[in-house]
Amino acid sequence: MYVDYGYYIIRPCRCPEFLKDFSEWILTASGCICDAEPQPFSCMANDERQKEKYRKRLGMEKKEFIDFSEETLRLFGEERLDTDSRFLFKQDAEDIYRRYFYNRWGVDPGYRLIGIALEEARLPSLEDRIIQKHELPRTAERQFLGFDLLGWDISGFHTYLCNSLQEELMKRFELKPGEFGLLENSKEEVEAFADAIQNRGEPVEWMPFAVYDDTPAAAEGSEIHGKI
Repeated sequence: MYVDYGYYIIRPCRCPEFLKDFSEWILTASGCICDAEPQPFSCMANDERQKEKYRKRLGMEKKEFIDFSEETLRLFGEERLDTDSRFLFKQDAEDIYRRYFYNRWGVDPGYRLIGIALEEARLPSLEDRIIQKHELPRTAERQFLGFDLLGWDISGFHTYLCNSLQEELMKRFELKPGEFGLLENSKEEVEAFADAIQNRGEPVEWMPFAVYDDTPAAAEGSEIHGKI
């Protein structure tokens, strides 16, 4: 049984050169490759130059950025937003997406609201590393994008792509990356992938996460890729 583990607002990035054209776009909850928003520490920085740099990167006017920062810090203070920009509650993520990120920049693929989920039996591996103060809902039927192999490290997730571990996997398995580099292999296959790279790359426990597109329907209409 897969259960929701949080939500991220992320703009997919072009495939980095070191991944050797693994896919055209990469969408991952790992901040090593993709930027998730909002970033609490950028909003609370004492260095005004750092704040201004963040505001310009987001393309916000000053008043909008002030409102955005205040809302970010409120959610962070209430422990509804984690250090790595993970929303604990879907409604919070949808509200921030609609207010600040819907159609921003207006380019493909734009900002997406994604949810990550993992099998309930794997939750104990994360409970002492990340805040969990609410009952995790079971994953509802929605747009399934594929699997990512993630491992928690201090204050955020690494993806197996951080250390190009896909190269090692591709020597033994057939990987099926989809539109955003997420694996379209079966649940059983990605579990085998995770087992194969344990103790390799970053010092984390690699776990297969299901990734869903939870972009609000009013802002983004698309067909369902698949279900698990």
